[in-house]
Amino acid sequence: MLIYSMSVSVDGFIADREGAFGWTTPNEEQFRFHITQIRELGSHLCGRRLYETMLPWETDPSMRDNELGAAFADVWCAIPKVVFSRTLDSVRGNARLAEASLAEEAAAALDATDKDVSIGGAGLAAAAVELGLVDELRMFRSSSVAARRSYRRSLKTSRST
Repeated sequence: MLIYSMSVSVDGFIADREGAFGWTTPNEEQFRFHITQIRELGSHLCGRRLYETMLPWETDPSMRDNELGAAFADVWCAIPKVVFSRTLDSVRGNARLAEASLAEEAAAALDATDKDVSIGGAGLAAAAVELGLVDELRMFRSSSVAARRSYRRSLKTSRST
């Protein structure tokens, strides 16, 4: 099964207006839950930005400074990853650059394991959804409001007119 998991703000966004998603940082209980979820995967397909965001878990020893960080790094490093990028010439860690189409790479990843495969990166996942490749969406709603700044600006503008 191909799974797309994402954190979503209470107002329906996956990133704030600046493209940041620091508000999605899980608490300890959520972190343990995600470690368990990742441990059950056979592979991960990811876009370049997600790959670059997650690479420190494979390359930076300071990410293992605590029990949860070490546990996450262990499961993340163990998963083979296929990176989709038009700009990278090489990748590090337990990853390789995609050599075929998204549909072909997804099929190959699923054929190579008896476990579920995840896909990450909003653009890549959107393309997979459009192609009908995603079998399951897992949305984790945060109590944060990602568009807060634009909402406040629009309130201020509407009050002054």
